[in-house]
Amino acid sequence: MNANPPSSSSPLAGSRTQPLHSPLFAARDLLETRYLGADSILLAGSVVRGEASSYSDLDVIVLFPHVRAAYRESFTHKGWPVEAFIHDMETLRYFLYRVDQPQASATLCEMIREGHEIPGATAMTADAKALAGDVLKAGPPKLTVDEIEDRRYHISELIDDLREPRSRHELIAAASRVYGELADFYCRSHGHWTGSGKGLLKRMKSIDTALARRFSEAFDQLFQHGQPGPVIHLTEEMLAPFGGFLFDAYRREAPSNWRGK
Repeated sequence: MNANPPSSSSPLAGSRTQPLHSPLFAARDLLETRYLGADSILLAGSVVRGEASSYSDLDVIVLFPHVRAAYRESFTHKGWPVEAFIHDMETLRYFLYRVDQPQASATLCEMIREGHEIPGATAMTADAKALAGDVLKAGPPKLTVDEIEDRRYHISELIDDLREPRSRHELIAAASRVYGELADFYCRSHGHWTGSGKGLLKRMKSIDTALARRFSEAFDQLFQHGQPGPVIHLTEEMLAPFGGFLFDAYRREAPSNWRGK
């Protein structure tokens, strides 16, 4: 596997210059220069969906007949920042079923499903897309009763930090954690894939657009105006079907062999 060093420095250190080449050209060039011996590349992400901003990167999945170990790398090529995920079919299967699915992460699956095949469709890209489709159809694992209780307890603790914060800095720090934990809990507790960062709200919208809008508006009130009330009330509503806030009678034992060195 050929892995040349990045062709230029990272664009994150200043204003970004618009790439001179199209995403397709850059991806084809990667296949012909950096990833010699690869079967194909799947070009995915915002540039494929038509949602790219001036700071979007190229997300590529590079498929080899065989790799010693899967890896990911970041570099700049033809003016594009690139996030590359290098796999063969065995490593891809492992990541999708053993790493991503247990964490309810569908990101790699969706990248494969939407990916534009370069230089074109091959038997390997077809197998990869079929594999991703099977995982997406199977869905993420359901949260257990204990997992739901643990998350209710943790979210309840975080909400208490919003009720009487000692400073605005403390309020914002606690609110940032509540945002991620609550959105993730909502997606997982309803049997859906989850996300991270900006992807969390997108996941919520795919489940319930109206609730996602209320969620966004409640956190706008908190982050912009320092008013935690709407977030606290919405959290109470979202936890209610699972028993509400949790503190009294919560108990967890560590495994009995967790002792000594």
